[in-house]
Amino acid sequence: MPRLRFGLQIRLILGFAAVLALSMAAAAVCTGFAAHSEVSRIQVEQDRVRAGRIHAALADYYDNNGGWHGAQDFVNRTGFQSEREIVVLDADGNVVADNRPIRRRHDDRGHRALFNPGIPRGPLPPSEYFVPISSGDQQVGSVAIAAGRRGHPEYIFPDSHPDEPHDLEPPLTQFTERVTKTLILAGLVAGVVGILLVLLFSRRMLGSIGNLTSAARRLGGGDLSSRATVRGNDEVAELGHAFNNMADALENSERQRRTMVADVAHELRTPLANIQGHVEAMQDGLMQPNADNLSAVHQQTLHLNHLVSDLRLLAETEASELSLEMEPTSIEDVVSDAVASFRPRADAASVQLTTVIDDTLPVVEVDRYRIRQALGNLLDNAIRHTPSGGNVTVSAQRHDAGVRIEVADTGPGISPEDLPHVFDRLYRVDPSRDRSTGGSGLGLTITRQLVEAHGGAVWAESEVGSGSRFGFDLPARHPSAS
Repeated sequence: MPRLRFGLQIRLILGFAAVLALSMAAAAVCTGFAAHSEVSRIQVEQDRVRAGRIHAALADYYDNNGGWHGAQDFVNRTGFQSEREIVVLDADGNVVADNRPIRRRHDDRGHRALFNPGIPRGPLPPSEYFVPISSGDQQVGSVAIAAGRRGHPEYIFPDSHPDEPHDLEPPLTQFTERVTKTLILAGLVAGVVGILLVLLFSRRMLGSIGNLTSAARRLGGGDLSSRATVRGNDEVAELGHAFNNMADALENSERQRRTMVADVAHELRTPLANIQGHVEAMQDGLMQPNADNLSAVHQQTLHLNHLVSDLRLLAETEASELSLEMEPTSIEDVVSDAVASFRPRADAASVQLTTVIDDTLPVVEVDRYRIRQALGNLLDNAIRHTPSGGNVTVSAQRHDAGVRIEVADTGPGISPEDLPHVFDRLYRVDPSRDRSTGGSGLGLTITRQLVEAHGGAVWAESEVGSGSRFGFDLPARHPSAS
């Protein structure tokens, strides 16, 4: 089952959405709890204050009337106005007033009965809910006060203090202040939770970026073996893979550069040492400056000049600075000219050089001189590696919309481990043999660069003991041509 990919953008969106949702939920829960708690507290305080007023009013009624005569009407009015259930007992514990409603399911009209003075009110509340009523220093009765909420009485103990006023209910500003403080606290808590969640979500991403930064610093400091540890499959992981690929390319390029410098130094040292030896021998009188000795020096000079020219051409092609003079060209003419120029050398090496050219080759747009140079490097390589009595065959045929040029020899062949590297610069399958025959190790590399500059591709096939086939494919028209 393929693994779902959550990109960095999706992860950030989900992370911020989670932080926002949790923050809003925390604020809502804290605010709701605080509002409910504060409303309940204010309700309780209001109930106690109002019950205290009723308690004080009953004491005043007794004082003003000298007893509890007519207390039922007073209690009915007071209970109706305050929406409270009131039961008043005298000093002997007898009921003198009771406005509690008749508690039954529904009356004949489907409404709950609130009060009917002609029907008994049921059993009295427990004694612990009664608060004494005093006149002077004498207890003249007691009262139980309840709020009839949700069909059940909730008894309230009056906030009764003789020396304090009873009309001070808690202001609603307390509710606003409490909710505001709770919102601020909830915001702080949500902010802390949000920061922790952001740290949790970003820890892995920041860890990967930190690892990549450390690897980049090490690479910039010269450690070309530095690589980033890649985890996951998001954009940061892709960046890590790209960095590692870049580091691999840099390390490989640096390795090739050092190898090239060492090989070039060796290649230059050999002809220079030969030239120096001949000149010093002539100066010391050990050799005569005759035609043969001067010819040997001249051959070493030509080899040195050829090596320098190859290096310059290779540098130009790799830097994309090589200027190509593109023109419609007959590949048959290019192959014929190249074979004609190498035939004397093949004859001298007792190598048979033949050509096989398709009669229906298309005209291609190439730099005639550079393609001939590329083919010449393949011919030079084939003749040098073909033993006396062998064959080298040059063929040209149609390939897709372009042409394919191939050089086949009957040499010893190339091992499978060497074949992938034959177009690398200064790479030799048999280093000692190449040096003895004057090869620089750059011919095949130059061929590859020249062919690729034309939009083509090189290839090589070989089997040990059965010879080798080198060639390149060219499009009918250069890709950059208008």
